Formats: sequence, structure tokens, C-alpha cells
Amino acid sequence: MITVSKIYLIYIYYLLNIERHRRSKHEQQGRDFACGCGKSFLSQVALNNHIKTKHPELLAGTERRGRGRPRKYPKTESSFETTKYESFFHLPKRMCEQGVMLNIPNIVQTVFNFIYNGNYKDKLFSHPQNYTENFILDNLVKDTKLPQKQKSETSCDEAFYEYLSTFKSKTNDKYFSFLLKFILLFKECYDVHKNKNATEENKQQYTSKISPEELPDLCNEFYGEFLDQNNFFGIEDQDDRNEIIETIQHFCMWLFKNDYTKSKLSLASG
Repeated sequence: MITVSKIYLIYIYYLLNIERHRRSKHEQQGRDFACGCGKSFLSQVALNNHIKTKHPELLAGTERRGRGRPRKYPKTESSFETTKYESFFHLPKRMCEQGVMLNIPNIVQTVFNFIYNGNYKDKLFSHPQNYTENFILDNLVKDTKLPQKQKSETSCDEAFYEYLSTFKSKTNDKYFSFLLKFILLFKECYDVHKNKNATEENKQQYTSKISPEELPDLCNEFYGEFLDQNNFFGIEDQDDRNEIIETIQHFCMWLFKNDYTKSKLSLASG
């Protein structure tokens, strides 16, 4: 007679002896992260660990990348942070083209279609029919000068717009398009996050109402959950995905420098 205990033991034996599939180190499928030495890996983390252990010379003199964590600081900055912030648009891919004006209406329309008419629009909080229904996009096209306000009275949307307006003269069409995607997705993430536990009838657009003070606290969730879980909303280029981390840092440093928040990302210099 088979008792319950015997069935349990048979089940345990089965689990212990079940054949488990593991990838062979020679299996190449899915190894999309390649090192210059010829080896390839299944993830960016594995590639980074390989470089740290096998090619440490490649990291010599480079800054440590990371999203960082927001902390409350007195208004002091290291020379590393100051240099990183001030030299952000000195890289060739971010620099403006001499004598070339940005085609803002074209950029706005292209980015609007990419985000709000793309395959991931159901993952967003807002669903505008056209860009004139979006505060940031509409004012970019109109090149609006916002009225001066106390920092505590400024909304997230106004801070987002001011950030883009401040740096649109320092970069090129392609990179400004990237910055605009970042800002709009960050805005959507904030409203999705704030309405996470709200009933459908109680949901509201927080970015148009409250101050930017809490924005840096959202950085890890924005990159690690909102973007990653939604396949980066169609941003397929790995360099652009890495660039998002740099932009998060620059944006949060700008918020801190301009007194929109007391939170500052703690960046490592080496």
C-alpha cells in the first residue's frame, strides 16, 4: 500500500533526479554582449564582470558608471561632479552643430509619434491625441517663456520644460530628440508611480500639480522597473540605453543646482 509519505518521498526523488538544462559555455545563442577579446556573454552584467576581472586596464582612469542613489546633501559639490555636469555637452555626440538650428517642430512630432503612438502606449499614464495636449511638447513648439515662480511653486512639468529649454541650444537634433524621449518617459513614469494604488476614478496627473522635490527618488524605479520591464519603450540601441543613466545623473544634478530639490545623486569618481 502506497502511503502519503511514500508518495512524498518518490516526488522528492524525482525532483532530485530530474534532468536540468544548463547552457553550455560553447552555446552562442543569445550571447549578444561581446568583448573586444572575442568572448561574448548573455548579459551586460556578465560582460562588465569579465572586463573587471580579465581586462582591468580598460577601466583605468575611467569614471565608475551607475545610477546612484539620491541622498539629502548640503549644497556642496566635488570637483568631479562639477566637471561631469559642466562638460556633459562637450562630447561629440552631444555637441551642437555650428550654425545649425534645431528643427523643434519636427523633433516634437517624431518623438510624440514614437512614444504616444507606438506599441507601448498602453503602459503610459497619459494618452494625448496630439502634441498640443502635452504641456512640454506644446510649449517647446511655441518656444514659450514661462513666468518666474518660487521654486516650491514650480510643477514637475515646468521643471521638465525648463531643463529642455535650457539645453536645446547646446546640442544637436539627434541628441535633443533623445533628451525629449527621456523627459517624456520620466514624466509618464512619475504619474504611473504616483497613481499605482489609486482607483481608476481617483487617478490624476501629478506632474502638472506638485513640485519636482521627489523626482530624484524615482531614478532607480524609472530605469530598473519602468523602462526595463517595458523593453525600454522601443529604444533598442544599447548605447542609448546606457546613455539614459548619464542623462538621469545630469538631470538630477541640474535639479539640485537649480534648487528644485534637496536630493542629490551620489556619484563615484573612480
